[in-house]
Amino acid sequence: MTLLRERKLTFLRGVGEDRYSSLMNWKLLVQMIEDGQHPPSLAEFRLIKEGQIPPPDRWLKQKPSGQGNMVDVPRFMAFMDHGFSLSVTRINDYAPHLKILTDSIRATLREQIKVGAIVTTGQGGAFRLHYDPEDLIILQVEGRKRWKIFGPPVINPIVGMTPPSPPSEDTVLFDEVLEPGDFLFLPAGNWHRCENASDRSLHLGIFFQPPNGLDVIKSITSQLLSDAELRLPLTRLDDASDLTAFEADIKTRAIERISKLDLSAFFSAFERQ
Repeated sequence: MTLLRERKLTFLRGVGEDRYSSLMNWKLLVQMIEDGQHPPSLAEFRLIKEGQIPPPDRWLKQKPSGQGNMVDVPRFMAFMDHGFSLSVTRINDYAPHLKILTDSIRATLREQIKVGAIVTTGQGGAFRLHYDPEDLIILQVEGRKRWKIFGPPVINPIVGMTPPSPPSEDTVLFDEVLEPGDFLFLPAGNWHRCENASDRSLHLGIFFQPPNGLDVIKSITSQLLSDAELRLPLTRLDDASDLTAFEADIKTRAIERISKLDLSAFFSAFERQ
């Protein structure tokens, strides 16, 4: 909790190289891929190299049933052998032991939690310089990966905001090679990029997405969708007096809704998402 509240970059050397291998490892991940136990969306399960994504038809094939696609494992592995990374998120929905972990964290923190994994072979990494809008715990499972973090960070970033220009790569805040068993807490907004430093590297990322004030505002506006009067096209009003009256009505309805704000109910709805 302290790390999340303070959002302080923290790096800890591990006490054993197999410390996190029971959570996920390459052998288990390959078995899950072969069994089709992974997110179907290419936004959450994809091959990527320095931000470049190969065409799906070069590493996917049609299922025998003819309904949907599945991973063509030999072609998938060929891409991995040529330096592509596998990036998979929400892997906790397909690994029961990880779901137990995230459900436990969610019950304690009342935040949205997901687990991702990135496996990289060859040189380079999956993504170019970027930041994440979620706080991240990085667990280095296998191999070695060099993390470079640059400043200054984006303050309190959220999903959907327009990102600012990245900082100069002269402003290095952190430059370390993570070994198996190492722990890194990467607060939201920290610009970073990673490079593989071994034959194959696998790390897990635990994403923490807390609710914020804008989420509260969005929840209020979503409740107003059922109000037919508020859905009235403004450009179809007859004259300025009608527009003035409608403006007053909007203010009244918005204030009334805000006065009924219940953060306990909001948290309950947020946790169910």
